[in-house]
Amino acid sequence: MKIVVFGASGKTGILIVYQALNQGHTVTAFARQPSKVTIQHKNLRIIRGDMLEPDMVRSAVVGQDAVLCALGVDKNRPNTLLSDGTRNILSAMESAGVKRFICMSSAGILGNDSGFWFGKIIRPLFLKHVFEDKQRQVKVIEGSHAEWVIIRPTGLTDAPKTNTYKINSGIPTSRTIPRADVADFMLKLLTDKKYDGTMPAISSH
Repeated sequence: MKIVVFGASGKTGILIVYQALNQGHTVTAFARQPSKVTIQHKNLRIIRGDMLEPDMVRSAVVGQDAVLCALGVDKNRPNTLLSDGTRNILSAMESAGVKRFICMSSAGILGNDSGFWFGKIIRPLFLKHVFEDKQRQVKVIEGSHAEWVIIRPTGLTDAPKTNTYKINSGIPTSRTIPRADVADFMLKLLTDKKYDGTMPAISSH
């Protein structure tokens, strides 16, 4: 499959790129800082791009079979980076006739799906602005014509891939999940349509 990964230089994005290449996909890695995509492979094209620039996004999306989004924001201040960037991606997909969109968000976007400590203390005190834009991002995706899945991982870790993660529709079953497992699930969703139009949680057993 031909896929483009947005947020490819992030900790999860780079694992999606790596695993996708290992599975035989042809990958376009879209990154603000291409030097952080340290993989070299004959089936990899790295694009320096800004997701807030519609023309850059469009050139990455044209000719792809699917789009995977692992965009993240590391500063808790008012912004619309995720929602605006995602709007550009979905607009480019629609004009290019690309349907499949797999997006990583996080547990907590439903408001009641992240447990007491995170939901009542961490999120409102430290991640308020991040989550406000994550929720705007969800609305943008829900209003699109794409075949979409939004996944809700718990706390991301750098632990090795386990392949034994748990998927459910409500509250995650653990506080953490390896990024490598998140990447694995997102790539499975390229062809598994069971979760289309839903927001499954992913967590460790």
